[in-house]
Amino acid sequence: MKGTGIRRLAVPSAVSLCVACVYFACVVVICRSALNERPQRVGSEQSVLEDEYLWKHTSRIDKEAENDTEPRWSANVTLGRLPGWPTEFPSDLDAYRTRVMSSPWINATEKHQAEIAPWVWHHRGQADDLQSQIDSGSREALTEMARLGIVPRASSLANAAFVVLIRNRELHAFLATMRQLEDRFNRRFHYPYVFLNDEPFTDEFMHAVAANTHSNVTFARIPHDHWSVPEFVNEEQAHRAREQMAARGVVYGGSLSYRHMCRFNSGFFYKHPVLQNVDWYWRVEPGVDFYCDLDYDPFAFMRDSGKKYSFVIALRELAETVPTLWDHTLQFMLERNITSNWMSYFVSRSGEYNLCHFWSNFEIASLGWLRSPEYAEYFTYLDHAQGFFMERWGDAPVHSLAAGMLLQRDEVHFFDDIGYRHDAFARCPALGSLAHTRCRCPDEPNFDTSPGSCLPRWKQLKEAEWTHRDTREALRLVRERRLFATGVEPPIAVERRRWYDFFGAF
Repeated sequence: MKGTGIRRLAVPSAVSLCVACVYFACVVVICRSALNERPQRVGSEQSVLEDEYLWKHTSRIDKEAENDTEPRWSANVTLGRLPGWPTEFPSDLDAYRTRVMSSPWINATEKHQAEIAPWVWHHRGQADDLQSQIDSGSREALTEMARLGIVPRASSLANAAFVVLIRNRELHAFLATMRQLEDRFNRRFHYPYVFLNDEPFTDEFMHAVAANTHSNVTFARIPHDHWSVPEFVNEEQAHRAREQMAARGVVYGGSLSYRHMCRFNSGFFYKHPVLQNVDWYWRVEPGVDFYCDLDYDPFAFMRDSGKKYSFVIALRELAETVPTLWDHTLQFMLERNITSNWMSYFVSRSGEYNLCHFWSNFEIASLGWLRSPEYAEYFTYLDHAQGFFMERWGDAPVHSLAAGMLLQRDEVHFFDDIGYRHDAFARCPALGSLAHTRCRCPDEPNFDTSPGSCLPRWKQLKEAEWTHRDTREALRLVRERRLFATGVEPPIAVERRRWYDFFGAF
């Protein structure tokens, strides 16, 4: 009987165990399903903490989300006029613009403001309003900032703006760039954007851009004087020059619009009426990438450390685009008796321009410096030399050579902690550096160490006085080489050239 009892108890125990296992499995499945379908609590303390974590760790942003070009925030975009600007215009805007351009004005700024006023629009972002409320002690504004993903500012801003020269068709390329710029930097500081175009911006462009930032945004047209061939340039000769460069395969050699862009960035963008009250600018172009989190304010750094110009990539210009830029620059220095403590950065051993320049598609700089009489005089000199149209002078070498002439070495800054890509050129902080830990850099060569980079030359540069005599000697060598190249150099110059070339090899 005991054996039978044991067998009778064993059967129910096995069945019970199986039933229990099945029951437990069902409970696990039901619980996991419930957790997955559980509604998220909006505005809870945990949500705020998670938002705060994202603010501090933007390098963990998912790659797909970073590349998404759809508007990030469902902001209610309203476009209006800039305070103090005209608000009413006639129905025929083209006739209005023609009438303004042909009328006499006290100064160019007033003329340009009246000319472009119908095409200037402004969106006031939420960041400034909410920040003002927080400064007044509002906890509701702080909660709203957390809900919107806006980081309260910890310090006052510099008088600065992002400046973007762009066309309507480049919208989607810029939205990807803007997403990175906001996540990496501007969501902490809320600097405004200024968009410039030689044509009116479309409603689609303005609403899409304004919906992707909580900062103030201004859209403006470029005055005709800033984007046209000046009267002192022979347009027929300029057209033939473009045809010749295009036939030789020079990049953008046949493009007139590219030349307008280079001339505008060299001598006019800082004169635009919407930028007249701005002191600092950060130039941004569509389609570029920013790889690193930036938890400090580069505008404030530039201002407080006495810097006036900055860069992230230094490389060599295409020689065929600037055949006489160096000659004219030396002549300008000679006539004005300009000296420098680092102009040697741009000079080869033979006295020629080594083509090094700071790539201006990224630059943070002082608008006050560009508005200075010295820079204005240099640009006017180059403009009347007609190289923007007869050749294809770029704004990057113009800005760079101007900095070499007019700024001290310690007024120019290299932002080593900013990872950046433009076209096929990408750079990042050195692997293993503290700055690199805040970056998500691509697995590709760093242009900083490329043979085409001028950064090693910059890092090795030592201050050395460049005198009036150095300018005169460099100009003499350049002119002698020009004669040698055309086969009409005097015999004595040929011998001297051989001597310089021999020692220049060391």
